Amino acid sequence: MSREYSGGREDGKKRGKGIFLAVVFIILGALAFFVLTAKGEAENEKKFTFECNAERVEMLNRCGLIVEPEPESKEVEIPAEFNASYNEYNELQKAQGFDLLPYSGKKVTMYTYKILNYPDLPDNVVVNLLFDDHLMIGADITYNDAEKGFTKPLICDTIQSALE
Repeated sequence: MSREYSGGREDGKKRGKGIFLAVVFIILGALAFFVLTAKGEAENEKKFTFECNAERVEMLNRCGLIVEPEPESKEVEIPAEFNASYNEYNELQKAQGFDLLPYSGKKVTMYTYKILNYPDLPDNVVVNLLFDDHLMIGADITYNDAEKGFTKPLICDTIQSALE
């Protein structure tokens, strides 16, 4: 009987080591995921951090847009609760790698630049850049026309490669 008891004890120790190793691997995997995700977010924030207007204009120029160099700027509040149209606008932002949800209820700055070289549309096309301090948190191109107006993303694959 004592052999069976001691054998059970050995099995218990092996099982305990296996569980311990599994927990260690899970923790290491989660830590690696966290580090890689944080690094990606930090790089993205660095890419979209601008200290002054000249840097914003330079970024827009690299995107192929010629803009009036002095924007209109105003403080806007991201709604605390999104309605259907703001959810749609946020989906446009998410498609570009932004998300306005973390800024719900917060006041941010919107810089609006008139685009001077938008193809086939000489007037009423602007680019809006949303900023929380120096970090760009959203962007769009808007054509203000009652019949054919649109709002679309600023950041697309070709522009993304121009920013890198």
